Amino acid sequence: MILAPFDRTPPTVARAMLKLAGLRQGERLLDVGCGDGVIIAEAAKLGATAVGVDIEARLVRQAWERCAKLGLLSRVHLVVGDYKAVKSWEFNVIALYLTTRGNIAVLEDLLSQPSPTSQIRIVTHDFKLPMLEPVRVREFGYRRFDRRTLYLYTI
Repeated sequence: MILAPFDRTPPTVARAMLKLAGLRQGERLLDVGCGDGVIIAEAAKLGATAVGVDIEARLVRQAWERCAKLGLLSRVHLVVGDYKAVKSWEFNVIALYLTTRGNIAVLEDLLSQPSPTSQIRIVTHDFKLPMLEPVRVREFGYRRFDRRTLYLYTI
């Protein structure tokens, strides 16, 4: 199922998302619809283990190339396929840059899983999770006329 068209997340926006989520060294991040790997690369730079999944093989290849060029492959795992191919939801942070419909599909699947052992932080970019109330919202301007809204949720 296609959850969103590809739209590259600028590195400055990816860093702001991870900062809002409070991602720390040693934590695990899942990026659903990882595209060309900007978010997972930024997470790996912070010392996190990052798992990226995307249905577009060419984008996953670009993500692999990005992480290889930066020397981050030991901290990154990439999956070509639907996000349901991820067998475990044992992540500290989940990053989503999907449409609202895509966000709903992922959240419904997540909530149908056995309860995680710890709180999961979900950070979204521009599109809300309508069935949850964000714990933080950040307006982020990264270029003169380009603003993004970042949302942080916890479950």
